[in-house]
Amino acid sequence: MSPHPLSPFRLERWFVEFEFVPGIRNLTASGPYDATTQELLALEDEGTTQRYLNLGLGYLENPGRESLRQTVSSLYTTLKAEDIQITSGASEALFLLTWFVMEPGANIVVEEPCYENLPGIASALGFEVRRLPLRMEDGWKPNLEQLARLIDEQTRLIYLVHPHNPTGSTVQVEEMQAIARMAERVGALVVNDELFRLIALDGEPTPSIIDVAEHGICIGDMTKPWGLGGLRIGWIASRNHQLLQRVSEARDYSTMCSSAPGEFLAEVALRHASQLIAPRLTAARANREQLAQAIAQAKAHFQGLPAWQRPEASYTAFVQLPFPAEAFCRHLALERRILLLPGSVFGPAYENFIRVGLGGDTHQFEEGMSIMLDELLRWRERSHLRG
Repeated sequence: MSPHPLSPFRLERWFVEFEFVPGIRNLTASGPYDATTQELLALEDEGTTQRYLNLGLGYLENPGRESLRQTVSSLYTTLKAEDIQITSGASEALFLLTWFVMEPGANIVVEEPCYENLPGIASALGFEVRRLPLRMEDGWKPNLEQLARLIDEQTRLIYLVHPHNPTGSTVQVEEMQAIARMAERVGALVVNDELFRLIALDGEPTPSIIDVAEHGICIGDMTKPWGLGGLRIGWIASRNHQLLQRVSEARDYSTMCSSAPGEFLAEVALRHASQLIAPRLTAARANREQLAQAIAQAKAHFQGLPAWQRPEASYTAFVQLPFPAEAFCRHLALERRILLLPGSVFGPAYENFIRVGLGGDTHQFEEGMSIMLDELLRWRERSHLRG
């Protein structure tokens, strides 16, 4: 293993550049519109508000308060509090898991496109990162035969993200179980990043890998389903208590523990999870229909494009444009104050794609789609003039 400096996190650098520009309208976020402290406290009686105001601001226990871990475990069908390690968001969970599997000569397998946290850290630590490309013509689902060819005796971790960011595709129980068997044969961990699992736009949420595969590990957090990114509360769920102990020990070197207000409010939110997510799902479904209409209108002016796979779960859609998207997205941000994410941040194979976030305010989304469609046609005209 030969460590090297971390590469720039292209997706996050894009947000650093544009997300907080005055007047920007974010149409690419992977979470819903934000919840507020007032919204959470209003879900319970005045006693909860008083407990929050009287909350001590000292350190908490490293694994997270038992009451929070018990509440998180209720999101699954087969887990208890001792199967949960609280982390400072899903990003810390992925960071700690990468440290856990680190050993000379190891490789990890990741889907592509994916959020670059885990593969970026693994590459910097000297791991070989093997990528399983997902294709729109396959429904953005993993090809299990191709995956099997990527796995060998040195594979230590198989990293999945399903429901998938940025496409919103899902996998079936049988597929998750097949991948778990592949991992078990070579002694690898199989980790499913399930931040979008509860964001079911069609039907019921898919089962967690940990409820259908004995050795499965999953990641969750408060950001994506409920719009609570500012709490910085995530978790690792696993029946492997040795793994959780090692992760807890590694956390001594990172954040040590979560914030007391974050854990308190996360527990409140989880006690009312269905009530909190319901209006956000309603908005996402309405925005998905607005996006479908915009794509249909744009196709009348282009040859078969834009194209997309209608997302089944998550607050994101991945849309293919008729041209490379980065310059177009930069123009929208600078000139029209519309924030979209170019697919190039996920790798050069996706340079013609954009990620559209479905979880925002419906009126702002409708206005944004109108502007995007108008700019698509103007961009086409300019392209013809340049040609």
